[in-house]
Amino acid sequence: MKNFRPIVTAFLLAVSLNAAAQSKKDTTLVIKESVISDIRTSRIPKAGTGVIEIPEAMVKGTPALLGEPDLMKTLQLLPGVQSGTEGFSGIYIRGGSPDENLILLDGIPLMSPGHMLGLFSVFQDEAVEKAILYKGSFPARYGGRVSGVIDVRSAEGNMKRIKGSIGIGVLSDKFHIDGPVLKGRSAFSVSGRGMHTLLTDGLLKAVSFPANYYFDDLDAKVTHRIGERDLITCGYFTGKDHLYYKEDGDRTDISWGNKAGYIKWKRITGNGLECEFTAGTSDYAMDTGFLSRDSTSEKYRTGMKDLVVRTDVTVGHHDSHEFSSGAGITRHRFLPKGSGVEFSLYAEDEMDLRKSLKLNVGLRTSTFISSGKVFLSPEPRVSFSWAPSGVMQMKVAYSRMSQYIHLLSPTLTTLPVDIWVPVTKKIRPVRTDQLNAGVVLEGKTAWSLSVEGYLKAMANVVEYNDGIVFIEDFDTWEDQVSSGIGRSAGLELLARKHTGKTTGWIGYTLSRSERRFPDGSISGGHWYPCRYDSRHAITAVLDHRFRDKWSATISWTYTSGGAMTLPSDDGSIPERGNYRLPPSHRMDVGIRHAKGKGTWNFGIYNVYNRKNPNIVLYTSGEEDGPGSVKKVCILPIIPSVSYSRVF
Repeated sequence: MKNFRPIVTAFLLAVSLNAAAQSKKDTTLVIKESVISDIRTSRIPKAGTGVIEIPEAMVKGTPALLGEPDLMKTLQLLPGVQSGTEGFSGIYIRGGSPDENLILLDGIPLMSPGHMLGLFSVFQDEAVEKAILYKGSFPARYGGRVSGVIDVRSAEGNMKRIKGSIGIGVLSDKFHIDGPVLKGRSAFSVSGRGMHTLLTDGLLKAVSFPANYYFDDLDAKVTHRIGERDLITCGYFTGKDHLYYKEDGDRTDISWGNKAGYIKWKRITGNGLECEFTAGTSDYAMDTGFLSRDSTSEKYRTGMKDLVVRTDVTVGHHDSHEFSSGAGITRHRFLPKGSGVEFSLYAEDEMDLRKSLKLNVGLRTSTFISSGKVFLSPEPRVSFSWAPSGVMQMKVAYSRMSQYIHLLSPTLTTLPVDIWVPVTKKIRPVRTDQLNAGVVLEGKTAWSLSVEGYLKAMANVVEYNDGIVFIEDFDTWEDQVSSGIGRSAGLELLARKHTGKTTGWIGYTLSRSERRFPDGSISGGHWYPCRYDSRHAITAVLDHRFRDKWSATISWTYTSGGAMTLPSDDGSIPERGNYRLPPSHRMDVGIRHAKGKGTWNFGIYNVYNRKNPNIVLYTSGEEDGPGSVKKVCILPIIPSVSYSRVF
């Protein structure tokens, strides 16, 4: 690619034009306590650490950017999970990068979970039934990533009656509708969302306006029951971003997004046997086109396509014992070139040794074949919990994870100009070993307290070599990156009050994440803080319910500054992570009034107008002089008002 400056300029302009006018649905309720009542349905290990279920109500009740209920923003408010950049929906779990997270939609992986530079996620709140976050104790059925798992389950339709909702805001509109196809047997669910500039795209082009940006989503699902034991589910999701920009007669067009489709068959027998078969596809692509004033053009496409087939079998002998096993095949096709096939086989057993002792032990074996090279990775998992009293539970867990794909991202832009590549003879699979330990105190009162610590060791992490911004010659990408090791450690605290008219919670994370390249190719072979390293993170939420269907929420977040690499005056890079960004913090206030089927939402994002850096750029000096760091804030104080109605 010859020049990415027009792309960066275009996107900054698009974000700036839209940020000032943003006003979306504001649902500001406190996070509620999630009670797991059916392990067969939730699939959450009883002995697991670092695991939480996030139902639909929890997503809708979380304060978020401009009041828009957002799954990724909900996750960012949990200890051990950070956003990286203020206001964005990128997920950094315990020192890992975003590409190290496995994000599943009904069992199908999605490669890019964000819209609009990551300001919003692709998951519309009405389309999500619940999600399960794994950041420490990974069940053996999950694999392919090394930092975290976000398992999203989409909402199923109502088999008795048609219902839905509409939402109208300044930035975008959305709708949701679901209902029966055959009452009592079949149901559908459809959710859609679009940015207002989608409707004005033709007008802007007609008047030669220099730029436009918009995104759109569509999520559809159909379920059909065959008798009392069999369920067939078909689903489809598409989400895409579009951007064009004109400057001095040159035009840049970029579009990127996900498509996913699947069919799933599930059978439950009367003797505790449950079988599930899933087949689906996932397609992520980014298309970039340049048209110069002299009519010369250039096009570029990157992405990855997956074909997924898997089967899972669970046998629950009784409440105190459950055995699961399964197998899967995923065929990866990388753009512009490359392919690979990943095989997996797992088995896990969860049992109650005693009334107060629980054990989950599992083994996953994965194999990856690419360009004639075969990689084999055994991945043991074990977790143990002990409840010495009715108010205390102690947990310990160990997990090994392997990853066979890498995401190469440019270092000087936050655009999705990314390249997915497979492991090779030179670039080995990423591997992590994580040890977790925690204590949970929860009695009959309205208060609960949990403390959890972790240690994580990483091998074969990949970084661009010093001086490399973007790989233009794909055939030589292996020579422009290096493999090293990493380590992360942290302590997470969560205190909640979850009953009464006034509820709230406080979360705190103390963490460190570092990288080292022993061959000396980066930072002289010394340990350095990676760009995902942020030492302190605090979140506090206070919610009060008034009479007459009024409620108010105040939330405050604080994150210490991440690490950034600045070159010296002569352009060389002495060491990575040599500059710390300033801390980010803000307060949000929301008021909600529900009357009948309509709801008014009023909110203020960033109440005291903190100038948090949303985009950070390094500008080199003139004539080899010293450069400077430019911090751009695109999310100042923003009031919002919106109206939604259900039917």
